[in-house]
This record gives sequence, structure tokens and C-alpha cells, in this order.
Amino acid sequence: MAAARRRGRKGGRPPAIDAEKVEQILAALEGGASKASVCRTFKVPRSTLIDTLRRIGWTGPGKKVAPDTSL
Repeated sequence: MAAARRRGRKGGRPPAIDAEKVEQILAALEGGASKASVCRTFKVPRSTLIDTLRRIGWTGPGKKVAPDTSL
């Protein structure tokens, strides 16, 4: 693992939703869209959406939390 890190590798599974799509999803949720409609629109499984929202620290519409920039 240490040798891989020196070569610039991080390891682990890459995020299922890229940063650009996460921004679009957050905008939709902040605009009042339901999680179900977001899943249909962006073709993302609900479990993946929930995991991603938990990972970035989203707590709900209108509640401001410093976003995790390690996407």
C-alpha cells in the first residue's frame, strides 16, 4: 500500500456519482425535489444516493453544512 501511495494511488472503490452530478443532485434537492424523483432523473439507485449524501454531509434542504470536498 505504501508503494502504491507513493505512485499516486489512493486505493478503494471510486465514487459511484461524479462531483458534477453530485452538484446537480444537490441543486435539485435544495430546490424541493424528492429523493425518489432525483433517483429517476439521474438514474441513480436510491441506496447509492443515500450513501453519497451521507458521505458529503448533506442534512436536508436549507440546512447549510460545509461540504466534504474529497469527492
